[in-house]
This record gives sequence, C-alpha cells and structure tokens, in this order.
Amino acid sequence: MKKNVLLYLRFVLILTTILVITYSKRGLSLFEPGYAIALLYFFSNVFLYYVSKRIFMKSLVQFCIFLFDVLILSAVIYYVQGLAADFYLIYFLVILVASLSQNIAGSIPIAIVASIMYGWLTYQSNPGMSFFDPAILIRIPFLIIIALISSYWSQSTRRASQEKEELERFNRELKKEVDRVATEEIELRQYSEKIINNVPSGVIAVRHDGLITTLNREAERVFGLKGDETLGCSIQEIAGLHALWQKMEQSIMSNTPVTRVEISIRNKHNEVIPIGLSISPITGPRDRFSGCVTIFKDLSELKALEEKLRHAERLSYLGKMASWVAHEIRNPLTSIDGFAQLLENTEEKEKIKLFSSEIQKGTKRITYIIDDILAFARTKRQEKKLTDINLKSLIESIVAEMNIDTQIASDNSPIVRGEIESIRRLFVNLIDNSIEAMNEKGKLRIRFSANKHYWITEIVDNGVGISKDNMKNLFTPFFTTKERGTGLGLAIVKKIVDEYKGKIKITSEVDKGTTCRVYLLKKSDQKGSK
Repeated sequence: MKKNVLLYLRFVLILTTILVITYSKRGLSLFEPGYAIALLYFFSNVFLYYVSKRIFMKSLVQFCIFLFDVLILSAVIYYVQGLAADFYLIYFLVILVASLSQNIAGSIPIAIVASIMYGWLTYQSNPGMSFFDPAILIRIPFLIIIALISSYWSQSTRRASQEKEELERFNRELKKEVDRVATEEIELRQYSEKIINNVPSGVIAVRHDGLITTLNREAERVFGLKGDETLGCSIQEIAGLHALWQKMEQSIMSNTPVTRVEISIRNKHNEVIPIGLSISPITGPRDRFSGCVTIFKDLSELKALEEKLRHAERLSYLGKMASWVAHEIRNPLTSIDGFAQLLENTEEKEKIKLFSSEIQKGTKRITYIIDDILAFARTKRQEKKLTDINLKSLIESIVAEMNIDTQIASDNSPIVRGEIESIRRLFVNLIDNSIEAMNEKGKLRIRFSANKHYWITEIVDNGVGISKDNMKNLFTPFFTTKERGTGLGLAIVKKIVDEYKGKIKITSEVDKGTTCRVYLLKKSDQKGSK
C-alpha cells in the first residue's frame, strides 16, 4: 500500500477515535486524558508524514505503527469505558487497515494483540466474567477471522493489481518492441528499395504462380511499365514478356539457376528489346515466399554498338576487298578474254572444246569469288527460311558429294533450326579445308555430341595442320595460305556461327592434323534466344 493512502486511512482512524471520545460519557475536554490521547494520535500521523518513504514502507515499521494504533485505541476504550457501548468495534478498523497494508503474516499478529487487549479490557470491566461468555468466546475469534478474511482479500487484490501492472508494463514494453521492429522493418525495406532502385540492371521478382512482387526503376523503363500498377499483377498477363516468364518458370520448376541467357522481349511501347539475364530461384517454407528473382541488362545499346563495330570492320575491309577483287577477277577475265580471241581464229573442234573448258573454269572462279563476297557481306539471315535441320543427315550428304573417306559417329539426332543453305555452307567450307589439308590417304572423322545447351560437331583430319602464327589469323578476312583461296572461307564460317549465337574452336598441330568443334544451340535454346 502506498504511504499516502495509509496515512489517509490512519487519519480516518484518528477521526473515529476523536468521535468515540467526544460521544462518550466523559467527552472531549481540555486537559483531560482523552484530549491528550487524541492529540498524541493526531501528531503521530503528522510525524509519520515526514518519515522517508524508504523507512516507512518497511514491514517492521508498519507493524510498529499498527501496534501503536492498537495500544492507543485500547487506551481510549479503557478511558471512556467503551466496552459497554460497543466501542470495541473500532478494533476491526485497525485490523482491516493492517490487512490492507500488510500480508497475513503482518495482520495476524496485530489481530492477536488486539484480541489480547480486548480480553484484558473485558476482564478489567467484568472480573468475574467466564471465558465461555459470548463477549469473549465469539468476539475474540471474530477478530482473528476478520484479520484472515481481510488479509486474504487484500493479498488477492494486491496480487491481481500486481499482475495487472506487470501485464500493462509487459504490454507497454511489447508495444515499444513492436514499434521498434516495425520501424526497423520500414527502414530496412526503404533501404532495400533504394539499393534495388539504384542498381543499373533491371530486377524483377515473381512468386511461383507468376505474381510480381518486386520491380525496380530500370525494369519499369525497359518494360515500359509502372511499378505501382504492376506489383501484384501476374507476369503471364503482360503481353510481350512470355519468353521471360518461360525462363523464370523453368528455373522455378527445376529449382536451378539460369545464367547468362539472352532473349528478346516486347515492351509496352511495342519495341523489341534484347536482354541478357540471370535467374535465381527462391524457396521458402510457404508458397508465399517461393518464386524467383531475375536480374537483366538491356542489350539494345550493346547490340547497336556491335552492329556499328561490324559495319566498321566491313568498311575497313572494303579497301582490301577492292584491290583483292580487282586482282582475283582480273586473272580469270584475262584468261576468258584470251581464250575467247583464240576461239575466233580456230575451227578445230578439239581446240574449241579446250578453249571453252578454260572459259568455263574462269567463269566458275569468278562466280565462286562473288558468292564468297556476297556471303561475307550479307548482314542477317531471312527468318522466313528457317527450318529444322538434322546435322548428321546434312553432313552425310555433303561428304557423299565430295567422295572422301569419312567416319561419322553419333548416338543422337542433332537437330538445330536455321537456314539450310547457310548451315550447309558452314560445314562445306570446314570440310573443304580439311580435305585440302590431307593427302590421298587422308581420313576424315566427324563426331556429334551435346552438352546442356549446344550440339557439338567435331571435324577431325590428319592433314598438315596449322602453324601457331597462322592460327592467330584464321578468321581474318582475305587471309589465306592457299594459292587460289579467297581468304573468306573461315571468315564466313565465323560469321554464320555468330549469327546462330554459337561458338567455334579450332586446335591444330603441324603434321598431325586439325580438330574443329562447332557449337550450335539446340532447337529449344534457339527459340528462347531470339
């Protein structure tokens, strides 16, 4: 119980005591013992008001205070002879206040002291009274019972109050902790959003069902979308992003990342944009946290730069081409002109046949040169001519026309999608180079294999091989070691392989042979890379 509350209750006891004295037979007269007792009782409360709270709240001090109250009240009852007027009831007030202030261990001793004092007063007023008289047998136990009941009630009330205070304190602390965590979460979310929005790459995250959960500014720019309108929508409902969702769904279903893949998407402004992307699946204990995050880069400027670079390369070769064409075509034209003049001055059939054959050789040479130039200068393949190509069947038809001893090994049916003529030209040039590098006893071996994304065609010959110096210039236009070569064969091969987003690797040793590996995307990967 608080100090002020206890002092107020004692003040009530003091007023009650003064009233008892006032309305007794002796009354409250100045210089009478009752007046002195009331004055002493009043100033005891004033004195306790100035006692420090730390000392006042000690159990022993409070016990002494209530003991003092019992003694004061006993003195008053004795002075006014109040037992006959039932003034003894004032003991109940003291016991009740003691029970409210202390636990049962503190209130019972007070009740016992009050009982002893009451018994003594009763004996003094009636010396011959029996112990079994109702005034003793009933009232004294009743004082103890009042102490027990009031102590129990007070203790229960204090416990409930303490529990309520602890619960309120816990609620306040919990609210503070919740507010702190909520504030930190908001700050963390804002910090994460700032990081994501300042990343120069596009970032998009979706759930397993395609629902968009994150979209940064770069992704909004590339897709032509607004984040506020897009978040919570399904990526499957956004036109032009079907190819992106296919890759994301593949990563989610297989729970494996997809790295360094190029696809094309169509944004809201109907612009086709090439992007390079990497996808990482996200798994959580619940479906709500399962999905994937995609980081991508807009390749439009890079592709434009690459195209400008290729254009610059073609321009740089233009001067070489002009002089090379003039030189290469002049020789067969000179031969054609000379044999044409000889035809005018002869009538012999054998000579006419010989001269005509030489003229045809010259025209074929010119046609071959022009075909190589056109193939090298062509910028891109026609989409309408794309078809499924069985590489094994194609190469078997090529080597059949060349009449060369060839061993072809394959356990699979390698299928790619492309222009039949460009793919044919690619392998014709490579096989021609291998044949020209071998002697009559040479043998060509061709093997097919595959990895995750590519069909690999391996062409192995046992020819003269390529020196290290010449290896550096293999794909350089107009570089050739052949007497009548154009120097465009491998340059055209490289160009075709690049068009199909493939790779080519050539290894060679002088006098041991050459191995050429061509990597072409599988049909499924080709569709996704367009």
